[in-house]
Amino acid sequence: MTQKIVTLPGRWIRSNLTTATWGISADCARKYRERGIWLEGKHWKYDPIGKVVYNREEVDNWFEEPRVA
Repeated sequence: MTQKIVTLPGRWIRSNLTTATWGISADCARKYRERGIWLEGKHWKYDPIGKVVYNREEVDNWFEEPRVA
């Protein structure tokens, strides 16, 4: 019998997973940070070794928010 193992990303993910998770490049995520669109402490933060990580749940919510055209 073959077992399937499924892994899900954790709450905080690094920029190398932004394309697989949301379909955007790490550069695009950086621009959202730098322009203040994604907020530090809510959408992203620095991990203990100083790397930027993104809150998967909060960014998912941001993508779902209605936008005014």
